Amino acid sequence: MNRSELTFFLLGKKYGFDLKKLLKFVNDSQYWDEERIYNYQLAHLKKLINHIYTSVPYYHRVMEDIGMQPEDFKEIKDLKAFPVITKQTIRDNFDLFLAEDFKKYHSMQRSTGGTTGIPFKYYNDSYSWCLNWATKMRTFSWGNYTFGKDKIAVLKGGSMLNRGNFSPTTYFWKFLHNYYTIPIVNMTSESMDYHFNIIKKKRIEYIRGFPSALYTFANHLKNKSIQYSMKGVFTSAEMLYPYQRKVIEDVFETGILDAYGCGDGMAGASQCELKNKYHINIETSYMEILSSDYKNDVKPGDEGIIVVTSLHDYAMPFIRYAPGDMAIQGKDSCPCGRGLPVLEKIIGRSSDLFKLANGRILNGLSIPFEDWADKIEKFQLIQEEPDLIILKLIPKDNYTEKDESQIMDLLKYNAGEGIRIQIEKVKNLEFTSAGKFKYVISKI
Repeated sequence: MNRSELTFFLLGKKYGFDLKKLLKFVNDSQYWDEERIYNYQLAHLKKLINHIYTSVPYYHRVMEDIGMQPEDFKEIKDLKAFPVITKQTIRDNFDLFLAEDFKKYHSMQRSTGGTTGIPFKYYNDSYSWCLNWATKMRTFSWGNYTFGKDKIAVLKGGSMLNRGNFSPTTYFWKFLHNYYTIPIVNMTSESMDYHFNIIKKKRIEYIRGFPSALYTFANHLKNKSIQYSMKGVFTSAEMLYPYQRKVIEDVFETGILDAYGCGDGMAGASQCELKNKYHINIETSYMEILSSDYKNDVKPGDEGIIVVTSLHDYAMPFIRYAPGDMAIQGKDSCPCGRGLPVLEKIIGRSSDLFKLANGRILNGLSIPFEDWADKIEKFQLIQEEPDLIILKLIPKDNYTEKDESQIMDLLKYNAGEGIRIQIEKVKNLEFTSAGKFKYVISKI
């Protein structure tokens, strides 16, 4: 038993979960057929609906308003009767979302900054938290990484830091789980050289982080004509662009397994060893992909809003919660043979959509800036006003007026008539407070 396994074993003894059993469960459930997945999720939803009616003030009121008793919930489609909620809904009714007996679930207070940088507080049950870790470990195994056993370099953002330094809890977690952590808030040439030398010295063979941070690190090594063979690379929390994937995979000489995670909705979806579609974690939540008005399920191959219902969070349940993320609904099953439903692609957040004065809705992440990856170091597309879009970019030495003219034409074509476009060349672009980099920002 390694340090990591011992940690989860002791936590399980205290809080009532068994990681070893949960790992076996998720490794079996990934091969369930559609009917078994449906029955599993329906059974847990029925238990959850009964709980929220009797113990959660917000949902007792909602069920009274929609005229639903717990016994009326017979099929998963009955979830459609519940309204979709957002972070703002929860902030405005925080105490009402807490179950009257929430302490009995060994709930843990969590928070996320989201895209706005405004902290969003919520609670996860300890069992739900551990089951989510089991699905993460399953994903790691798809990339041949054994959590806690193999050494891994993790590029961490500002949300993991305490006034520029790691907290004692973070240091202890790193030790227990064999992490080597690389802070990404200020990645200089000197710091990246230093961390790369540590990676070589410690013979670290796995790396994980935000796509923008991993790309910055890999591109730094590429510019020095350095390649370093890794056994596995994992990305999450941001949009992974094709040009980023290419540089990272070329430098580290292995493929990327990208993942989507939503801790507040206890949802996740990850690429398998085929590095294509995203397998949805059916064990932790029920996921819908809805139209922008939340009224309809989108068709396979179409993009929509991710809406999730956590299956095992009883202390603070979220029913049909929209965290603000977008994805393309899966069209076909993955050739890997797993029965998990799939997403074709993660395409950013609903806040990445620009609602323009001329009536157009523009997804800034869909604009192919990767065509200028060899000319632009980094970019940020900002909607300042309903009719004003500003592109901030850090140009490389070979960036020309012709490139700028082509980019301007592309933006004008996508934005349409009556929209002002400005291009600003800058030396630096800021990260969010969580250490993420926002490519697209709407201030509207």
